[in-house]
Amino acid sequence: MRRIYFILFTATTLKASAQNDTFRVYFDLGIYRLNEPAMQRLDSMLYHQVLAPGKKVGIIGYADYVGSDSSNMKLSEARAETIKQYLLSSGYKQADIQMVVARGEIPREMTAESGYALDRKVEIIPGGIKYIPPPKKQQIPPALPKLDITKVKKNETLRMEHVYFEPGSHMPLPSSIPEFDKLYRTLKDNPSLKIRIEGHICCLTENTFDGYDYDAQDFNLSRNRAKYVYDYLVAKGIDEDRLEYKGFGKTRPIVRKELTEEDENRNRRVEIRILEK
Repeated sequence: MRRIYFILFTATTLKASAQNDTFRVYFDLGIYRLNEPAMQRLDSMLYHQVLAPGKKVGIIGYADYVGSDSSNMKLSEARAETIKQYLLSSGYKQADIQMVVARGEIPREMTAESGYALDRKVEIIPGGIKYIPPPKKQQIPPALPKLDITKVKKNETLRMEHVYFEPGSHMPLPSSIPEFDKLYRTLKDNPSLKIRIEGHICCLTENTFDGYDYDAQDFNLSRNRAKYVYDYLVAKGIDEDRLEYKGFGKTRPIVRKELTEEDENRNRRVEIRILEK
């Protein structure tokens, strides 16, 4: 019998995820089989009926830039097929699965051999697939916006706006990537700049320091999110000696008593601390 992971995917997390149109499941580098966190995520969504047999879904597979175009197309197809078979084994009927599509690799201006974890995914779309635009070659515009650090003194922090993550995960939403690129451009144009990336979370009422990360399967959610930004910058070519990262969990809230969603959003954040300018 397949195990159900109540802790890893709480009702609150599912409510937050359901507000999005697309659910994402991530894979290891060069692998099409499900890893343990991916199975936990699927089982939890099925248990809480966020994904439910009888409701149509579309499935789109992707790969990152590591490997050839042809091998990545086959890999993305195999990943999509893996999700399809998992849903069929969980009670879905063939008629529930409206379409299974392989999109191949998502081009990136990156060269790290470790690839780009956010693109090693399958998207599950409730209601089916309406239209799938082809992935476009990602280009860094000549005048990419940067973070304004002119008024930030040494040991002061600057909040990264519009940075959002998958609920209960250290994987950022795609809309966060332009903010990471702002930070990258700022570091590239200021070679003496050294920073520490600091992660913070909200909404914890239990006697725990940090939130649970169902991808890493540990209670280091704020640290893992900060490390993701760190790894992104290193993959883009920023020297590791210029970067640090640290998770503070719930220990440094801006709002002590969270009464509104706005209060939660103020506490749920990633900040950049200036170590040297």
